Amino acid sequence: MPAVGLIESCLRHGQQTLLSSRLRTRHMVTLAQELDASGLAGLEVFGGATFGVALSNLREDPFERLRAVRAATSLPLYGLIRGQSLVGSRPVPDEVVDLFIATVAELGLDVFRCFDPLNDLRNLARVVAAVRASGKRAEAALVYTESPVHSADGFVRLGVELAGMGFQSLSLFDPAGMLGAGSARAIVSGLVTETGLPVSVHCATITGQAAFAYLAAAEAGASSLDVCLSPLAGGASLPGTEGVLAALRGTEMAPLVDPSAVLAAADTLDALMPLYELVADPSGWQLDSSTLRTQMAPSIQQHLLWECAAQGVGERIPAVVEEIARVRADMGYPALISPVAEVVVSQAVANVASQDRYLIVGQDLKDYFLGLFGAPPGPADPEIRRLVIGTEEPITVRPGDVLEPMLADARRRMVKHQLGDPSDEQLLEFVLFPEATAATMRGDLQGERLGDEPELAAAEEVQVAAVVDGGDLSEPIGDAAAIPAPTLPAPGPVPVVEETVPSREFTVEVDGEVFEVKVVARDAGFAISGVAPRPPATSGGGAVKAPMQGLIARIPVKVGDHVEVGQTVAVLEAMKMQNDIPSDLAGVVQAVNVAEGQVVSRGDSLVTIA
Repeated sequence: MPAVGLIESCLRHGQQTLLSSRLRTRHMVTLAQELDASGLAGLEVFGGATFGVALSNLREDPFERLRAVRAATSLPLYGLIRGQSLVGSRPVPDEVVDLFIATVAELGLDVFRCFDPLNDLRNLARVVAAVRASGKRAEAALVYTESPVHSADGFVRLGVELAGMGFQSLSLFDPAGMLGAGSARAIVSGLVTETGLPVSVHCATITGQAAFAYLAAAEAGASSLDVCLSPLAGGASLPGTEGVLAALRGTEMAPLVDPSAVLAAADTLDALMPLYELVADPSGWQLDSSTLRTQMAPSIQQHLLWECAAQGVGERIPAVVEEIARVRADMGYPALISPVAEVVVSQAVANVASQDRYLIVGQDLKDYFLGLFGAPPGPADPEIRRLVIGTEEPITVRPGDVLEPMLADARRRMVKHQLGDPSDEQLLEFVLFPEATAATMRGDLQGERLGDEPELAAAEEVQVAAVVDGGDLSEPIGDAAAIPAPTLPAPGPVPVVEETVPSREFTVEVDGEVFEVKVVARDAGFAISGVAPRPPATSGGGAVKAPMQGLIARIPVKVGDHVEVGQTVAVLEAMKMQNDIPSDLAGVVQAVNVAEGQVVSRGDSLVTIA
């Protein structure tokens, strides 16, 4: 049995899960240099949420980061690519995929680990073609999850199809830590036998199963395992590099890695950790067996807590968790991984908040049922689909096929906003993250600072005049609109809870803004302390009322219009979704009580109908 390789992932996965993607480029370079002669199978350094955070929060260029790390080490560099969505949350046109892959390949990324949240092979077709054209290695990540429509045999069949598409290696990818030893052995053994390709395994430690899954996978023929240096290992992250190395010592599978180099790098990282104490949430390193029931990784749990607090259902978290399972079933059992997980959670919160399932439906859920994210793993509930999209027909083609080219339009907008003639890297950053890129190029973005850093000065290398025409950067680029989410008020102060009451504290980050949330045990479940449920909304007395807090995006009716039951009378932006508010009355609009752009609370009267 050959030696198993170790892929060091603290520079991407570890820092994303435990440091909110805040690891600085200079520290990544230092660690890459120390690990250069370690014998590791590779370093994961690029992609995922780290790309957007580097731009939006750190004022660091993710392309420059890759260039710097490439210069610091000769080890193979890995990057995580979300299929047709690349490093964003929505699919982009093929021309963007081609340019992005070619650019990143030229900068030195060696292995493109590509996944689709729905395991829809169509969303990986263009990516694998682009990677192969660049001369780099295309690795397909099979997103592991458990449901009535998923099985070990099904994952093996999926791997066979991916191999047939041209992928040169496979990764069993489990960010929620659901993979047990039996499943790991069955899937890895099947993939190795049926495809003949190298198979790596990536399994979070959050549920406590990862060590057993890794041993079973290695014995079944896995070629490599994803690990993290101990300061960024455990909990929501991956098994520790040092521990895995020690555990396999003396076996046929023992990695050919220099332990002294690994220990030295771990010591260096450990010395840097105090600089990140403001973003390092200790709960991220803990085991959480509830994930075995919910299949929600910690980042999704934080999203759940924030939305429950924002919508006034903090005392009903157990009900929301149950509703998440129902919504997931309605949607065909997608894996609870970004960005689909946020769609599931947001809809579940809306269902509980409105006390009427699918009364409020967000645009993202509509797009999901229209097939714009891809095909669900299992059949979606036809009645729920009809309720959500009405008579509209889902697309039957690859989502990328319905997207118009956008690079020329993006370049035009950059010129319009006086951002100069962009390089390919700047153009790609603007397409994927327009507001952060524009702010950086203007010198308006002030990056976050570590405790040992002086206050950063505005960027001096880019001299850009002020915008003359006052254009709006939220203007859509082709079919990928960059519409900023409404700013919702933060949860109120959390009162002090007596020490006799069990509680957990979470640091919740939403669009770069950090909130502290304390969750206090209440009988059989948990509740957000200090957040009381709001009274249910009603539409009596001729008034259509807001079912939740949000921003009025559009009023499609006016005084004198005749409306039917179920007709949309307002569009409310909340929880990063646009929600159609239907009338439950038939009649004539007597008054429109709100204006577009106005923030409303739950129960506020929107339209009066008689």
